[in-house]
Amino acid sequence: MKEIKNWYIHIDFDSFFATVEQQANPRLRGKPIGVTGGDRLTRTVIGAASIEAKARGVKTAMRIPEALKICPDLILVRGDSYKYMEINKRFLNILKSYTDKMEVFSIDEVFLEIESSRLSLEFSAIDPDSRLLTLATDIKERVQQEGGEWLSVSIGISYNKMLAKLAGSMYKPNGLVGIMDQDSAIQILDQIELDDVCGIGLRIKARLNNMGIYTFKDLREVPLQNLLASFKSYGQVLYNFARGIDERPVVPYFEKEEVKSVGHRHTISKDVSTAAEIKQYLLKLSEMVARRLRAKNLEGKTISLWYRAAFNQAYFQETGSKFYGEGMQSTVLYTNDGMEIFNAGWKSFRKIWTDEPIRMIGISVSNLKPATPATLSLLDDVKRREVITRALDNINNRYGEFTLQRGVLLTSAKLKRMPNSFMSDRRFRI
Repeated sequence: MKEIKNWYIHIDFDSFFATVEQQANPRLRGKPIGVTGGDRLTRTVIGAASIEAKARGVKTAMRIPEALKICPDLILVRGDSYKYMEINKRFLNILKSYTDKMEVFSIDEVFLEIESSRLSLEFSAIDPDSRLLTLATDIKERVQQEGGEWLSVSIGISYNKMLAKLAGSMYKPNGLVGIMDQDSAIQILDQIELDDVCGIGLRIKARLNNMGIYTFKDLREVPLQNLLASFKSYGQVLYNFARGIDERPVVPYFEKEEVKSVGHRHTISKDVSTAAEIKQYLLKLSEMVARRLRAKNLEGKTISLWYRAAFNQAYFQETGSKFYGEGMQSTVLYTNDGMEIFNAGWKSFRKIWTDEPIRMIGISVSNLKPATPATLSLLDDVKRREVITRALDNINNRYGEFTLQRGVLLTSAKLKRMPNSFMSDRRFRI
């Protein structure tokens, strides 16, 4: 194996959302808690389980009734995304002090790339392995000092991203594992499941199993041309993974491309089946999307509408799936106006909705471009609408979303925008 020029460090918080809640409330420490998705305690799932809850069998994305059956003393806590973002900012500021080659993989997970020749003199032990170990230990200590004593991270170190992430997952919580050469990597790969590696999901695993491939040792015996024939270009990735090879670079946070779409979806507190109620939810979501587009100085022309129907016993018995959904796209002239987005979405909804009760609805705008200054309209109604929209944005930006809103929404349910957990919206990144 060629000389290692760059080392990769994967840092992942242990039970991030749950431990942040335990850090904030000492009465929750040492107890099984489940953080609910969004800010709801009903009609949702476990967004994150504490280390104590995981030990009792509670898992992320588990339905609440199922989690309470397994762990009756589970304490449910509403998710507070702004609290998590505050810890995230402290976390990222710590890591930026080591290198600017930092890839934000999710709200609680980061890759660092460290050049062998530029390991800080502060960590000048005799060999690179010791310097990396000292650096990782220093990161762990700073997370607790600057974030809170109840927080911990698991760290993986290796010569590429795939193996660094694998190493970080091997001993949790509070783990620190290094896979420092290719021989060690292959030994470890031959002891784990195919889908233990990030990049091989259940579907790819099933396809590999159908080919008679059940282990990484089996995978190494498959000629590259066979993998390319079955998986196209991803066959090369699988071929490399089996040999402990991953050529993907760290993509620094400041080089991440901007979002390709802006959207919102909302799980309704009760099943609704009347067009009037659904229209209110859809209009409110459309206004939220439009306001975000204007804040980013963007406009789009593809409107995507989707909904999820309420639980249907007959459908469940027939398919085994609890819910089914439908969606539709339409194209309009470039816009960032809430009413125009709503009209396109509502038209699509009426085409695909079959009058069944629904539990979730969402709308998004894609095919985005900068909202360049348009020629001033001479039509009084258009000029009036533009003035009103700017005034609404200014007031809502200052006093909170929907401080001023359309009269038809005055009796609508309150919707609260929360930052995306994986920071797909750049506003919630660094």
